[in-house]
Amino acid sequence: MPAIVPVYRSCGLDATQMLLVQAIFSAASVSFEVPSGYLADVLGRRRALLIGAVGMAAGMTMYGLATGFWQFGDAEIVLAFGYSLFSGTESALIFDTLKAESREAEYTRIEGTAEAWTRVGTATAAVAGGLLAAVWLRLPFVANAGTALIMFVIAITLVEPPRPTLAVRASVRQILRISRHSLADARLLPVMLLSAGLFAVGVIGIWGYFLRLTNHGITVASYGVYFAVFQGASAVGAASATRLTGILGRRGSYAFLAVIPAVLIVLACTSAPWPVLLTPLAAAGWGFSTPLLLNVLNRHIDSDRRATVLSVSALLGRVLFVAVSPVFGLLSDRISDRAAFGFLVGVFAVLAGTAWWLKKRMDRAASVSL
Repeated sequence: MPAIVPVYRSCGLDATQMLLVQAIFSAASVSFEVPSGYLADVLGRRRALLIGAVGMAAGMTMYGLATGFWQFGDAEIVLAFGYSLFSGTESALIFDTLKAESREAEYTRIEGTAEAWTRVGTATAAVAGGLLAAVWLRLPFVANAGTALIMFVIAITLVEPPRPTLAVRASVRQILRISRHSLADARLLPVMLLSAGLFAVGVIGIWGYFLRLTNHGITVASYGVYFAVFQGASAVGAASATRLTGILGRRGSYAFLAVIPAVLIVLACTSAPWPVLLTPLAAAGWGFSTPLLLNVLNRHIDSDRRATVLSVSALLGRVLFVAVSPVFGLLSDRISDRAAFGFLVGVFAVLAGTAWWLKKRMDRAASVSL
């Protein structure tokens, strides 16, 4: 991440093209997301992670060699394939392992710890990436290809718990049926919509933060330090998920997520660089949301289709990113990044409001049936 915007700039890409490259990744993820989750349910989570690690290494290698828009796009497609095999698969493996040992109550804590370590790793890599990029802009991609191969080695050591498996036959019909049922499930859809909004707005926001810093002349090494602080705050939010939910309760936990649009509102109100200092608050909320929402989803999903349904949830976020990110880039180029951040606030408000309305409707229906 510290090197990516300078690499794009060095190849002549503007903000619209940068966000279009990322939209290619998300569009490819839309194609791969649910089938990859189904593959993980049918062939096994360990095999899916092994294939995904190879895809990630290949994509990073292609990225390091890319020099133009379409080459970056091709690399993103390969990365999307690899990433989609990880998306939902790790969480499904964790939850089923705990379920096999009757330890489901520990899921939020363990998922939060995993998310925190992910952010700590990313923060460490951000500083290293900034320093490596200062030597050669493409060097971080070489390092990332190496860490993807390390993931392959780690995946070999994993052990899957016993669980029911889906039949391989009629796979396309089964994927569509599981997807349709998950989207029609009143317990899952509000959480999926909120998760999609947090994902799309959060990731696009990160690109917006970097673009604003670029406009104010920040160095590539400073990018690394900033992104390390951002990821460190996200790690704190994830690691504190269990404690915070116990203190805040269900409603308070969801209300805490409002810190994300609040930071975007500040960025929409001024073009100065100082609001970027507030973005670690949004990062903390983003890290906190992952174990919180995954715990809610996992408790309402059967083990034989867990990775598939989690992939459906991730797919919604990718679809939203494809729709919103090019508009963000166009607004940044044609008007200002203030207008682009204001647009993000509106998108999140619509998604969060819809999720809240669906949840209230489900609660009213449940009270009537009683």
